[in-house]
Amino acid sequence: MKRFLITLHLLPNENNIQFVKQLPGLREIEIDEDYGLILISPKRNLYVIHVSGDIDPDKLMSISHKVKGVYVDVKVFPISHQEKKEE
Repeated sequence: MKRFLITLHLLPNENNIQFVKQLPGLREIEIDEDYGLILISPKRNLYVIHVSGDIDPDKLMSISHKVKGVYVDVKVFPISHQEKKEE
């Protein structure tokens, strides 16, 4: 199952996970509540959530005007010491 980060534009009275879970297009998606709703731009009221599932980014953005971006969450991990020596 793919994992994504979704950027949302939320007004002050909308910035809670319960509101986000009811948005069109997000009801069917598994939202990582442990990750939570993270404020990434206070001036622009932008938040990010972490989700899992099969998502069509263009379709999701067309369904909900609150969705401003959908990005694949790529796992990042350190290179082992041995791999560094071989470079």
